Amino acid sequence: MTANEHAFDFTHEREFIGYGMNSPDPQWPKGAKIAVSFVVNYYMGAEFSPEYGDPGSEWLFLDLPRVRPKEGGPRSDINESMYEYGGREGVPRILNLFKKYGLKYTWNISTQALEKAPYWARHIVASGAELSCASKRYIDYMNVDVDSEATHIAEAVDSLQKLSGDATLPHGWMVDRRSNVSIRLYAREHAKRGLPLLYSSDSCSDDLPYWTPSPLVADGQPDTGLLMLPFSYDTSDFRFNAYGNGWSSPKDYAEYLRDTFDVFYDEGLAGEAKMMTVVLHPHIIGRGGRLAYFEEFLQYVLSKPGVWIARRDEIAAHWAKQFPYHPTSAFCQTKQEPC
Repeated sequence: MTANEHAFDFTHEREFIGYGMNSPDPQWPKGAKIAVSFVVNYYMGAEFSPEYGDPGSEWLFLDLPRVRPKEGGPRSDINESMYEYGGREGVPRILNLFKKYGLKYTWNISTQALEKAPYWARHIVASGAELSCASKRYIDYMNVDVDSEATHIAEAVDSLQKLSGDATLPHGWMVDRRSNVSIRLYAREHAKRGLPLLYSSDSCSDDLPYWTPSPLVADGQPDTGLLMLPFSYDTSDFRFNAYGNGWSSPKDYAEYLRDTFDVFYDEGLAGEAKMMTVVLHPHIIGRGGRLAYFEEFLQYVLSKPGVWIARRDEIAAHWAKQFPYHPTSAFCQTKQEPC
């Protein structure tokens, strides 16, 4: 049985109201008007490739627009070399940039990728960044059977702990190309190990963290809730290499980030503070011209008072403390009165 054939057993009722007109005050530390979260997706070496038994080479988010390789065709060396650039040049540039400004951030790891370059594991750990988990591979898990995905998740936890030397990891997940069962599968793995699951970022549905009922209730386990820290594709650098509506220049990207920040910052000044998430990829933002304009955005953010730049596990811990889980008020449970 494939993931798609019984995925709907594992999803919550859709929620279209959220916080409605009563957005909570996040009470960000030191009265901050906005929380900013930078997430670096590390998956170079975990993407599709015939090297790993896949039917073709990865074709998403490359600098050279290409026709999708035929299934069963040869490896695309040029495609793979663009991902290799992320490790060779992008990773050190990002590490150096965030070190330069002393900023906290999160690396979201596809563990097979870091296994191929453990050299970077110790540098990422030494940077003080959080290591969240993106599962073992950077592949479309909607096309992977449930048992295989569960195995990947278990192997990813083992690998991340070994690579980082931290047996408490991961605190959070963002599979990104997830299936409808991914969240429940990694929640199960954490429960099996007695490993706290602080948050999931496998959602794009809000600009604030929010609670949902635990995905393990259907397994007969107590409802301790699951905190969602949403992310968004609109502020991701992937749009440099996306088909259609993407960034025509690094200046466009920096301007959009600045405009988004300004809107959220103004909402914070008005008493409705938000969380802004910026997702980065070493093989994309790691190009020199792009990183230069991104640095200008960082400088702009740092010029503003009342900004909390934090790791995702720090944001999750803060939210859980200020707004503990309550099953009757969790999303997918709150019944709003009609207008």
